[in-house]
Amino acid sequence: MTGSAAPVRDEPHSAPPQPAPPVLAPAASTLRLALLVAVVLATSGFVFLTLYTFVPDRLDRLTTAISACEAERSAAPGWSDVPVVTEEDLRRSDAADRRMSDCFAPVLLDQLAFIAGGVALLIGLALTSYLSHPWWIVRQRRLKRLSEATAPELWGHLEQLSREMGLGRSPDWRIAPFTRTTGGQAFGLPWHRYVQLDAGLLVLHATNRPAFRAVVRHELAHLRHEDVDRTYLAIGIWRAFVAVALLPYLVLTLHPEMLRTPLDWHWRDVQLVAYPGQTTYRLVSLLVLTAVVYLTRNAILRERETYADVLAAGRGDGDALRAVLGRLPPLKHRWSRWGTHPDPRRRLATVVDHRLLSTTSLWELAGVGIAAGLVCSNAGFLVGINLLANPRLAYAAVGVLVGAVAVALLAVAIWRAVAIEPVRAPSALSWVVGPAALVAGFAGGSHLSLQVAAIAGASGIADSPSAWVVSILLLMAGGVAVAAWITSTARGVLTAPAPASWAMPAVVVVAALVGALLFAVWLPTSKLETGFAIRWGGLPAAGADIGWYGGIARWAEVRFDAAYRLVFNPFTLPFLTLLWLTPVIIRRCRIRGTADDQPLRVGYALAVGAIGAACVTVLGAVMPFAARAALPSWVRQQQEVVDGVPFFEIYAAAGVTVAEVVVAVVMGVIVARPGPYRPALAVLAGSTAAALSTLVIFFVTDPIACHVNVWDFSPEPARCFGLLYAQSFSRVGLEITVNGVVLAGPVMVLAGALGAAYRRRVPRIVPTTRPTGRLGRAVTTVLLILLVVFAVYVSVLILPLAYEDWLRRTFG
Repeated sequence: MTGSAAPVRDEPHSAPPQPAPPVLAPAASTLRLALLVAVVLATSGFVFLTLYTFVPDRLDRLTTAISACEAERSAAPGWSDVPVVTEEDLRRSDAADRRMSDCFAPVLLDQLAFIAGGVALLIGLALTSYLSHPWWIVRQRRLKRLSEATAPELWGHLEQLSREMGLGRSPDWRIAPFTRTTGGQAFGLPWHRYVQLDAGLLVLHATNRPAFRAVVRHELAHLRHEDVDRTYLAIGIWRAFVAVALLPYLVLTLHPEMLRTPLDWHWRDVQLVAYPGQTTYRLVSLLVLTAVVYLTRNAILRERETYADVLAAGRGDGDALRAVLGRLPPLKHRWSRWGTHPDPRRRLATVVDHRLLSTTSLWELAGVGIAAGLVCSNAGFLVGINLLANPRLAYAAVGVLVGAVAVALLAVAIWRAVAIEPVRAPSALSWVVGPAALVAGFAGGSHLSLQVAAIAGASGIADSPSAWVVSILLLMAGGVAVAAWITSTARGVLTAPAPASWAMPAVVVVAALVGALLFAVWLPTSKLETGFAIRWGGLPAAGADIGWYGGIARWAEVRFDAAYRLVFNPFTLPFLTLLWLTPVIIRRCRIRGTADDQPLRVGYALAVGAIGAACVTVLGAVMPFAARAALPSWVRQQQEVVDGVPFFEIYAAAGVTVAEVVVAVVMGVIVARPGPYRPALAVLAGSTAAALSTLVIFFVTDPIACHVNVWDFSPEPARCFGLLYAQSFSRVGLEITVNGVVLAGPVMVLAGALGAAYRRRVPRIVPTTRPTGRLGRAVTTVLLILLVVFAVYVSVLILPLAYEDWLRRTFG
């Protein structure tokens, strides 16, 4: 705490120490430090790649390699003049890309080594600044050691305050004899902490003992909160970023030939003169990124002060601390609120209402989005595109890391927000605004990327504005869905009487896994102008003139390209399973005998899913008879098809589409009803309906269609219950699940709105829940285990198709 307020005499006694307020969520400084590291690393990586091109021998090696490898790639038989039409053309193109990658590998490794060296230098300088800060502060301020021998009464009082604060080891007390303010400063390394006492503070020890104790408790609270390391690491990272990345980049922008001819400088060589548009974009981007790094560092320093105020007020006389804060001078300028110390009025308000500590600014989430956009643009270009022959796999690999970190930070922010008042039901706005800020920051960060600035006319995502808008809206929809699950599950955990200590971290981990999966599919798809296109089914091979039949063909064969990336993915079902399995395990692991204020209605969700599967059974059994009655034999029996979609494909796709619609309706029914854990229960009901529907299609409705001979095969099939094609079973199961969940998005929004409107007009009657008996719990447990087994089984069966879709182009 710093300041030079005039001392005012308070009462000579202090209130007895009170317990510190409980910490229900991670500190905001943790989120901000992670944001700071992400932005610095994402920006520095591309800065070092740019600096690589300024080194004379490295630039010559790069240009020579590019020319030689392009010539070798173009010399591949038929590569440059034959379009990619057939599978053989695709294999030839992939082989040429792999040869290009292999040829360019030595120079690429040299680039990566140069970038790694720059990052290592930045990290080393940041750590050096952090490790040396105690020595520098002691030396610069000429601090004097305070011991029991030099001032026994003062030293004893300080030691007592240290014990009251709950510190296991007292700090090294130092006096700043040339500092007349009435503040102090906590600093040092984990094995040797210091607390500086200003000379003016020693005067308070004699004239205003309560104010003295309040200031010292504030400094000791920094040690109790363990924010010293985060603080000086943030300062070190900022200094290293300026020294290693920012300044060299600016110098070489002004003098590009400095490493060749350092003393020969001409104005025409400045890149701002040679390439004004591109260089201006790049410099503005770097300026904005530098501002993000600087403001994030300041936010960490401000947050530590408010948290120390709350902790110190809880351990001693809060009135004395409030009096000290009230005498601090107000901020002189509006921009001072972005400085290293918070507004005294904010500090006072936080001491009065501790819940303000848990609020997360939307600017912080926007900063997380900016960092995510930077990493995706820069890291995707630096590592992915150059190391892997398949750009989609490259961006997917980057998306896994970025999606996991971004959603984990969003989950922590929601955790902190829900912890303020978990009993109160959050409004829809609370879990919509956070993802919106995150996505907005991502869109801005994608365009601020230095990689984007280096490519004239490039955009952060897709070239078409309409494609960019669609991709951003879909990203927003996915973020809102994940945020709704996090909010609902966090409320259930934080309102429980005795939640397990690992419960909320488990929620954050599961959210990060789901976010990584979704973002790894979204990111490479967003790079394509038609990546999120909806492809309608083709015309029937026979019977296209029958209007309703042609409509069914188009609707049954409709395809959303992005969803198919989730179908051919072995992680989709396991991660969806975690969305409902996590709250189930958390509730089952609570302490026995505690009240269950918010029961998890697992049996109800299973029943709704089973009813949906029963509807699929009925409709699937009726479909072959309806098809025979409505369509002539010449439409249904065509087997050799030259053009168009045959009847058996349309019929099979229609059955799968019916199951997908049922899954969406089932999830909408769960959301429309009141009660806790609705997102998790909706996923559970949808998974149940999808699993049972898959079994029904393969073992009930398809055999019925075979016995009816809806396809008019001649001769009729001898047996209708044959071998199970594993890949077909897994693909259909994943199609029903993924497409059903995608279709459930708008259905759940509509159902939730209708349910809320109905409850506003009709008085809400809370349904009474009876405790589940031992037999009911056993049956429920068995059903849940079978659902988990089904998810694992289908995910294993899809592995060959997933390899073909994701990895074959790169690894052959």
